[in-house]
Amino acid sequence: MHDLVIDNARLIDGLGTPARDGGLAVKDGRIAAISADRRGADLGAAGTRVDAQGLVLAPGIVDLHTHYDAQLTWDPYATPSTALGVTTVVIGNCGFTIAPCHPAHRDLIVRNLTHVEGMSLEAMRAGINWDFESYPEYLASLERRGLVPNVASFVGHSSVRTYVLGEDASKRKATDPEIAEMRRIVVEALRTGAIGFATSTLEQHNGENGIPMPSRLADEREMTALTGALCEVGRGIFMLTKGMTSTVPWLESIAAANGRPVMIAAMFVDPGDPTRVFRELSEIEAARTRGRELWRRWGAFPSAWSSRCAIPIRSRPSSPGGLPSWRRTRRAIARCSPIRHSAAGSSRRSVSPECPTASATRTGIT
Repeated sequence: MHDLVIDNARLIDGLGTPARDGGLAVKDGRIAAISADRRGADLGAAGTRVDAQGLVLAPGIVDLHTHYDAQLTWDPYATPSTALGVTTVVIGNCGFTIAPCHPAHRDLIVRNLTHVEGMSLEAMRAGINWDFESYPEYLASLERRGLVPNVASFVGHSSVRTYVLGEDASKRKATDPEIAEMRRIVVEALRTGAIGFATSTLEQHNGENGIPMPSRLADEREMTALTGALCEVGRGIFMLTKGMTSTVPWLESIAAANGRPVMIAAMFVDPGDPTRVFRELSEIEAARTRGRELWRRWGAFPSAWSSRCAIPIRSRPSSPGGLPSWRRTRRAIARCSPIRHSAAGSSRRSVSPECPTASATRTGIT
């Protein structure tokens, strides 16, 4: 007898096969049988039987890039992802995590997260259950509380760096003893259950007051040592949110040295050099032909934002709030009239004549 049978469903298998009506049986947590009969009459008896009433039955979505590290300590559902069909979330991306973390550094960690990932400082201060310090303790804490989605976690470079260097993590290079200690922590995390090591060299990744996130201060010695932890343990992925200075040949050399996969995020078209991303994609494909396991992620949205303001913007719009000059600009623009959306999906911003400090004469989304 099956544990569960779902009848009267619209089946989508995730392999590109056309949707079809049918039923599905589950035994010991695995799909045991699939029926072409909408009523599932040929599936036999089951401990539980569910009528899907014609709704779609499909594999859950694996969300490869999330930042639920803090939220999962108070929200085991990873709201709203599970309501949208996500059954697995990957956390720790970009190396922005909350473990390991000394008690004295907790507020520093969350203040940086409010800027680099736009998280609510009040929510994190009120919600995070700090019943952990080390990375293994963090995983054990999540396990004790219980989680609705499957969770795969990277150990994060910026948190490891802050744990070892303290407030100097965003100020200087690490010494050899500090690098050795960081590597020890990464090895421990990988052996405990981390799926890999994540970092960021992206120039827009700034924390509080526009100060670079700690991982951006790492030199090649540090990167080589920490990615080498993957080789030492013999498991795990190197995940990098790539900045301009991180080249594909360099990433290929890391993959070659460690024999581990490299996940590169996020590949976007740069308006200043529109063909660069395509050159990098070609370099990645060439590396793969040489047996290097490089994987690329890209943003699947054809969006562009353009604006013209009287106020000079001296920081990148893609990292709002990152620098004081941009924050002042945002406050000035906020005094202008709101965006009006057209049926075609474009938008325009009309600026009130009473706004003396900014004139955004054209803003559009395509």
